[in-house]
Amino acid sequence: MITIDLIAFGFFVYFFGLFFAALFALIGGQWKKSVQLFVLVNTLGFIAGILYLFNFAPKEIILGQWNWLFNFAPTVNLLSAIFFIVISFVSALVGIYSMRYLELYEKTYNPALTQFLTVVFVFGMQGVLFANNAFAFLFFWEVMSITSFFLVMADKTSQSVRAAFLYFIMTHLGASAILGGFLILSGGNLFFDFSDIAFLSSTLSPALAALAFMLFLFGFGSKAGLVPFHVWLPEAHPQAPSNISALMSGLMLKVAIYGFIKIVFAMTNLPAWAGLVVIALGLLSAIVGVLYAVIERDMKRAFAYSSIENMGIIFTMLGISIYLLSQSSADSIVIISNIIVVFAVFHAINHALFKTALFLSSGIAISRFHSKSLEAMGGLAKIMPFFSFAFLIAILSAVPLPPFGTFYGEWGLIQNAISLLRSPLLDSVAILVILGSIALMGLVSGLAIFAMIKIFGISMLGLPRTDHIEERAEKTDYMLSIPVMILGSGVLVLGIFAKPIIGWLNGNGGILATMPSDQSISAITSHLSSSMIFSLFVIFLALTYAVYNFFGSKVSERKYKTWDCGQSIDATMQYSATAFSGPIRFFFLHLLGRDKVLKSVAVVETNPWIRNYTFSMSLKSVWKDKLYQPIAGILNFLAERARVIQGGRIQYYLLFVLGTLIVTLIIVL
Repeated sequence: MITIDLIAFGFFVYFFGLFFAALFALIGGQWKKSVQLFVLVNTLGFIAGILYLFNFAPKEIILGQWNWLFNFAPTVNLLSAIFFIVISFVSALVGIYSMRYLELYEKTYNPALTQFLTVVFVFGMQGVLFANNAFAFLFFWEVMSITSFFLVMADKTSQSVRAAFLYFIMTHLGASAILGGFLILSGGNLFFDFSDIAFLSSTLSPALAALAFMLFLFGFGSKAGLVPFHVWLPEAHPQAPSNISALMSGLMLKVAIYGFIKIVFAMTNLPAWAGLVVIALGLLSAIVGVLYAVIERDMKRAFAYSSIENMGIIFTMLGISIYLLSQSSADSIVIISNIIVVFAVFHAINHALFKTALFLSSGIAISRFHSKSLEAMGGLAKIMPFFSFAFLIAILSAVPLPPFGTFYGEWGLIQNAISLLRSPLLDSVAILVILGSIALMGLVSGLAIFAMIKIFGISMLGLPRTDHIEERAEKTDYMLSIPVMILGSGVLVLGIFAKPIIGWLNGNGGILATMPSDQSISAITSHLSSSMIFSLFVIFLALTYAVYNFFGSKVSERKYKTWDCGQSIDATMQYSATAFSGPIRFFFLHLLGRDKVLKSVAVVETNPWIRNYTFSMSLKSVWKDKLYQPIAGILNFLAERARVIQGGRIQYYLLFVLGTLIVTLIIVL
């Protein structure tokens, strides 16, 4: 019989297992055993989370009460259990991948140190989910942030160190904002229980409540990579080892979503403008992210921008929910508002799976081509057919097409938003907001399909664009490819069973536990189930195959190389990533920054008409150039002016310390 004590014991075994996995990593030459224990422990954690969901959800379980440890009482509920299961499942697969990946890059990274930091990184993420007060939340948040900072610069190159420090600055600005929000919310007490957030927020003045909300939005939004706080993400994720990029993009960004839902949705009486701000940032992030994913030629940077796009979609959903709750307290509006949050979490789960698969795939491709540039790739499907098929599944799972779960996450929002257009409870402004959000999300979805087709086609098909491709036997890399296949297939499974999964979440009171329990998913979604669409898809494929074989057997077929017009075809004649994205780049000319250089050199000095042309193009970050560089310039200017206090005398420095102490005491007392 499954009891609460057994579930609690399973969670404690999980965290103790992570501790020993980290310990093994520090023992000389034992990092492989650490990885094996890491995989085993996360598998057990996944099982413990599933047992909780099917036996006790949505009841909240307090796993312990340690008042001596800063009032820490690790707590699990429906929302935290969902994210715990996702992190455990994905971490186990990334661990399997890491066994082979760290072998390939043993000279580039320190496997023992990398594995140790990875274990502590996952420990920090899981700790955030179990935190019951602000102090514990921020402690585990810092563990997650500091370890990922060191992991970004694992190869110790100047580019990775620069990216790591940019991430360090942004993540601590965000952490400071979250700290400020907690202090405002609680009146300076960091040990308040999260169950008191609703009461505490109701006692705040409108101005203080607005300030706390904006601080939380910046704190969680910067960690999630929302535009314009996203500048660290396309720099840090590509520089980290691919298994770490997968964990950061697939899991760490979800912890930010969890924090936003956990804290902000517990606050009461949020105004309508709060929802509009979240919607605006979400749509801006989705559009900017997908456009840069389309034009980016670095595979890992393209996936990083794709993460920004998906975070934008999720925050758009959350913003619409906040906006609807501010418009009306009628049951029909509350039900749809909460189900939109359920779809946002469902989309976050799908993103955790497919984005992890994509970053793991990028690591496999880079290990073969020794370059992150799509312009250096091509033809990998002929060398690694199993991996190319797994990568294709991952690519398809990343775009909003049935029968994959990604489609149903976005379709759920659109379907429920359309149902709101007939509601007499919403004014014309609300209708315009909903229509605008649907239209822009349609544009984003189309561009996302374009971006993923480009990445797969350029990297996997055609001829290799470089002579430096490593042609080792594919069977040696099955431990790299199998996790990709499982993750991509996981999104397919979520799509097939989307309706019962979302119906189960709804039947258990919804993610926010505010939805009437007698409401069912059929009341707010159509009767066209995902399994029905999948069945039709399979039937269509079977009929196509049957027709092809029936008529094809009567036609003689001769296989021969592609007609080349009498000229030899080489890799330079293929479509490049730059050329493929040309139409999109031209259409959005004024939104995307770029530098183009065309150099012309005469082949023969005596004949100026015969010339050799060299074209180069580099992408610019508009946000970095127009927003962050000016801010950095101002800070540097102020720092230069502040250098006058560096007199070189210890007496002056002691005086400054004394003055600071006096001012601090005056403020506190």
